[in-house]
Amino acid sequence: MTRLILFLLFILLSINGFSQTYWCVENERGEELLLTIHINAVNNTFETYTRRDALKEMAGTLMYMLAKTAGKVKYPELMHGEGKISYRADTLNYDGRIDYPDKIFSLKAKTWNDNFFGLLTDNKNRATVLTGKKLSTDKPLRDYPALINNSFSLIEKFYWDPNLKKSSDWQNFKSEVNDLKLKIADDYELAMTMMWLGKKLAQIPHEIRKLNKKAPDPQQKKNNSLKIIPPNNTILFLNNIPDTKEGMDQLFKEIQDKNIKKLIIEAEGSRNLSINSALLLANHLTPLPANWGCYLTRRWTDAENTIPQPAKWVQLLKNPLEFSGLANAVFNEKGFYLKTVPASPTFKGKVYYLINKWSSNAAEALAIYLKNEKLGTLVGQKSAGAPALTNVYELDKQYRILIPFAQFYDKNGKNYQGTGVEPDLQVDENAVGYVLKL
Repeated sequence: MTRLILFLLFILLSINGFSQTYWCVENERGEELLLTIHINAVNNTFETYTRRDALKEMAGTLMYMLAKTAGKVKYPELMHGEGKISYRADTLNYDGRIDYPDKIFSLKAKTWNDNFFGLLTDNKNRATVLTGKKLSTDKPLRDYPALINNSFSLIEKFYWDPNLKKSSDWQNFKSEVNDLKLKIADDYELAMTMMWLGKKLAQIPHEIRKLNKKAPDPQQKKNNSLKIIPPNNTILFLNNIPDTKEGMDQLFKEIQDKNIKKLIIEAEGSRNLSINSALLLANHLTPLPANWGCYLTRRWTDAENTIPQPAKWVQLLKNPLEFSGLANAVFNEKGFYLKTVPASPTFKGKVYYLINKWSSNAAEALAIYLKNEKLGTLVGQKSAGAPALTNVYELDKQYRILIPFAQFYDKNGKNYQGTGVEPDLQVDENAVGYVLKL
């Protein structure tokens, strides 16, 4: 009889002491996570996670077990958290930590009625706000298989290299993604699936992002392009520089008037530099005209097998400065030539161009040109190996996919896709401080 009473008591405590809820949680970038939260009211603890075994399935069982044995990952989910809970009126408070595959955050959150609010804080005390609503099930947040199918169609149609869809690497990538797409539960898992499996490709032909209408336009220019560091140094923030001749001329007149001797061009992490701005900037760095590269689009690669010689660029390709934007030219032009046309005033001091593994697109093409022509010293880390031009396509009115539509070649016909450019001076941290000490 005693054992029966104890057993019944254990069942009663299990029913009353444990609960499970599902939440759609959104971060400041508009990305949504599907979280399951387990509450242990007996121990006043919680456990939360995204879809079970998502990381394990993505990496493969063997790779996951090796990484876990080596201490590189702890959980088979893409996100896993745990910690303590406390109650205050109708509000449940959470205090714990969240583990991602590559980072750890502290978590402070609360739920009340059907609402969720939380703060993720990293080891540099940077906080990310989370808001959410309670769900009735843990079904996927949207039709991710349809999103993936549409993205594959766009990539194969518009990616600059028509041979991509015929390659075994691409077919294997599609097969692996197709095996997982029915299980994908949220935006984070979608992005990680495409990125993680895409690492096996020699060239990554896409990037899927959630549309965030609250975020500022990344192409919008700011006014703070220059930072003067006495006595004669200035930092030029590449993403903020003008994209008109008048604006660039005025910028370099200001540099001249302030008697700047050392120009530090900040291109670390730069990916939004327009090709127009890159050309206009280069025009002020040398008194000598030069052909420094070209971009070839899908239309060229569909029709031609060879890279045109620089002497023929002007006849065969277009000048980007003739277009207000490249997006409308994607389907009509075979490519664009990049030619330096010296503009006044010419900067006569020393140029240092800061790059890292995130420097890509036109900013990376500009780095290649500066190194080839010895117009500046590259400082930092090896660049991304992605000097292509990208175009944005909308998916399901909630996402956008970035697809490289034109590939960069220098004046010798060299393609830097996947290889990047090495800096002249290797610096792992604080490249600005390093240059100022030179």
